[in-house]
Amino acid sequence: MTKTIKGLIFLTAALFLTAMAYGGGAGASCSGDCHVIKPYEEGAANKELLVYSHFQAGVGCTECHERTEEEIAHEKEVYKSGDYEKTLYTREYDADFCFRCHESYKALAERSEHLKQALGRNPHESHMGEVPCYECHKAHQPSRLVCSECHKSNWGEKLPKGWQFDN
Repeated sequence: MTKTIKGLIFLTAALFLTAMAYGGGAGASCSGDCHVIKPYEEGAANKELLVYSHFQAGVGCTECHERTEEEIAHEKEVYKSGDYEKTLYTREYDADFCFRCHESYKALAERSEHLKQALGRNPHESHMGEVPCYECHKAHQPSRLVCSECHKSNWGEKLPKGWQFDN
């Protein structure tokens, strides 16, 4: 990684942490007239959610919630009129989107090799092939171990706090 890229990453993280420290929270990058932001700010403070980890790494709302100017204008309009069902849409990210930061399945499998000891197998080396990231990883709600649909175990003792699973 070049010094310029490292510098930009450091600067972005520093600016984000400064905004968080001065009450900016998730709302600092998400306009209050766009959508109701309070539940998402609360989620960003919940250590059990993926959004918390992303915020700690300096990844803000708009890095995942990319919106065109037309979409933003429409969302502001429906928010002001009260004519909306959900404040934010649920997005199913394709792996290439996640790999903008997380490299590849192979790299993930290498970085999560330690899970073999805790879980009995590395979930990023699935016999199902390259399972879409969003199947397990959720940002604003608890993540869910899809493997538990078929593979029964004492998952509650094995998984990090906050993960959901089938018994």
